[in-house]
Amino acid sequence: MFSFLQIVLLVAFYTFNTVYGNYFGNPGAGNIVILAYVSGLIMGDANLGLYIGGTYELMNIGLNPLGGSSVPNYRTGAVVGTAIGAVSNLETGMAIGIITATLGTSLDVFGKTVGSFFLHKAQSAIGKMNYKKAYNWIEIGMYPRVLLTTTLPTLIALMAGAALVTAINDFIPVWMLNGFKNAGNMLPAVGFAVLLRSLQIKGNFHYVILGYALFAYMGVPALGVALIGVVFAIIAYHNNTKHNELASSLSGGDDDE
Repeated sequence: MFSFLQIVLLVAFYTFNTVYGNYFGNPGAGNIVILAYVSGLIMGDANLGLYIGGTYELMNIGLNPLGGSSVPNYRTGAVVGTAIGAVSNLETGMAIGIITATLGTSLDVFGKTVGSFFLHKAQSAIGKMNYKKAYNWIEIGMYPRVLLTTTLPTLIALMAGAALVTAINDFIPVWMLNGFKNAGNMLPAVGFAVLLRSLQIKGNFHYVILGYALFAYMGVPALGVALIGVVFAIIAYHNNTKHNELASSLSGGDDDE
């Protein structure tokens, strides 16, 4: 199903992306799209990668693993789903990607459990004021976690690709595959809802209505709506700055009196 070179390139790129993110900070928004797009390039279908990556990126919006909590790993799902989708079909790729992302939650917990050994070593070194040794323990502990949560799961999923796709096509009915597709179409809305709950929109909900009207009724593309939002954000920023400067000057004048 997959050539040896494709498996090596997919696993190597995903592992490198994860290690790079641990060293320099995760790129955040857009990283899932990049992973899926490059995976699509490797598999010879960049458009499929953009579609799956964009869909999973929207699913991931609002999911923030605060306090060490674990959330579905749509990064792994994007790589595996794109690869499977390129050799089968979009629906199968989306379904396997969502399943992989969900299983990634358990793998993340397992990886953190293994990593706690190295963190305890680092804490012990900090207690002895040996900060260099503490940093080394943290750095060393990163690699087993990446191996367990990124490299091995992706490698196993890709090597079992043919059997996995065959099993899904043989045993999972069409209506269930369509259900996964429909769930994938709805989950971005859930991601946006979670994101909106964390934003200060009580006094700015009219902008949400405006954006929806521009996109749904006036045919303005998403990029155009985003650029209009940037303009409104700049205007609001300048107005707030002028208001604060005026309030500060008035407050200073009162103090002088």
